[in-house]
Order: sequence, then structure tokens, then C-alpha cells
Amino acid sequence: MHDELDELARRASASGGRLGLAVHDLGTGERAEVDAGRVFTAASVIKLPIMMTLLSGTEAGTWSLDDRLPLAPSRRVGGAGVAAELADVPDLSVRDLLTLMIIVSDNMATNLLIDLLGMDAVTSWCARHGMPRTVLARSMMDADARARGHENRTTPADTAALLTGLARGDLLGERATAHALEVLTRQQTADRLPRHLPGGVRLAHKTGELDGVRHDAGIVLADGRAPIVIVVLTEGFADEDHAADLVAEAGRVVYTVL
Repeated sequence: MHDELDELARRASASGGRLGLAVHDLGTGERAEVDAGRVFTAASVIKLPIMMTLLSGTEAGTWSLDDRLPLAPSRRVGGAGVAAELADVPDLSVRDLLTLMIIVSDNMATNLLIDLLGMDAVTSWCARHGMPRTVLARSMMDADARARGHENRTTPADTAALLTGLARGDLLGERATAHALEVLTRQQTADRLPRHLPGGVRLAHKTGELDGVRHDAGIVLADGRAPIVIVVLTEGFADEDHAADLVAEAGRVVYTVL
């Protein structure tokens, strides 16, 4: 497996892009890494620590999934999602905003949750939970912030640490862990890690994309065996379809150990 994953990184480099990955089999303890410490533009993978910070707050009683947030016109943004198109819906529950943020990567829903949590709270949560190089530095679709150099960042190793902690139940209580995993299995973008998924196997995952960037990060859930965490981050690709193909191929390589 290690040689095949190294070859994918070489193919990425030959195409002018970069690929980093981290794999962790929670049953055998086997790990595979390629540039796992490299810092990448996080794209929508940053929504994973936003989700975890939110659910940690619900467990602490700081807020509830039943709380409702107004769909303020000032927070309507473009890009992925549907919330910005709901002209006749005045508000949504935190639960529904979380669902939209994950399964369709809704940017308006994400920004409303960032407003609730605060950017510093998300970055601080990451620092406390084994993600020292992960930073939430801007809201979604904030072109001005990007132009000033404020970018959301993560590494394959950091994101794998989050998913490993989630899969093991180390980061949240039982109920919140189950909720997070259930939402992640409903992710609607399936052109990367799930592409070669064997029958009967589920993937709890979050994708991310920007120009030149195609990410996928998830937990392989198969009956009768321990979960496998796989994170594949890419950037710098002129051909984003090729980047997605490499992510899917990384998934195929990992799935062969099932």
C-alpha cells in the first residue's frame, strides 16, 4: 500500500500539483503518510473542526441544536449550498445549519455557525485537540480576506487526528459522536473517496474544493472490522478532474485492505 500511495504523490507532482495523505487503520494500528505534515488550503474540510467545535458547545450547554438562527440577508453568500436561496425561510435550527454545512457544504450555513462560535474558538479547539496547524482565518467566500492573505489551513495529519478521535469516541460524548458520524455519511459529493467504495461499506466524510484544490477526508465504516481513517488533500492542479481521480485512486488503494 505504501508504495502505491507514494506513486500517487509522484503522479501529482508530475502534473504540477501536490498531494498529501494520512491513513490510519484503527484496528491494526497501521499508518501510511505522504507529506502528512504539509500545510494545505483547507477549503471546505475546515467545516470538520467547525462541526466539532459546535457539537462540543452543545454538550457543554453553551447552545442547543434546537436554537434557531436568522437567515440574515447580509450573510447570504455564493458558492455551494441552498440556504442563500431560501427567500421565504426566516431562520433555521442550528441542527439544520450543521446538516447543510456538511452534506451540501452550504457556505451561508457555515458562516452563520462561524458567527455563533467565533473564529478563534474553532482554532482554539483545534489546538487543544491535536490539530496545531489547523486555522480558521476567514468566513466562506470572503474574497477580501483571501486577498489579504487570510486563508483557512490544515494538514493531512491534523485532519486525520480529528477523524481518528471522532471514530474512537475520544472527542465527543456518545450521542454527539453518533450525530456527527450520521451527518457525515450523508455527504452528497461522491466523486472522490467513495468512487471505488466496495459494496456494504459506508464512508463518513467531508470534501473540499477551490480552484486547483480537490480534498476528501473520511472514516471507512465496514461491518466486522475497525474503522479506517483516510485523508487526501491536493492543491495546485490545473486539471481538477485529475486531482479528484488521484483522490479516488488513493481510496481504492486503501480499500484493498478491507
